[in-house]
Amino acid sequence: MSHRKFEHPRHGSLGFLPRKIASRHRGKVKAFPKDDPIKPCRLTAFLGYKAGMTHIVREVEKPGSMLALVLSTTL
Repeated sequence: MSHRKFEHPRHGSLGFLPRKIASRHRGKVKAFPKDDPIKPCRLTAFLGYKAGMTHIVREVEKPGSMLALVLSTTL
């Protein structure tokens, strides 16, 4: 019987190390646009966080080539 290390693939990519929990549940707005008293009031920031990922692969006009697309959903 062989060692488990040789019988199973690794879990997860090494490109995403170190694995750690986020320090804050919500994101931070780090920059706001300059306030101009001449312009009317408007939304200057939109706070959201990435809850999941939708992965779509669609065909491009060139035969055999694919284009990956990632959509982030905000809650």
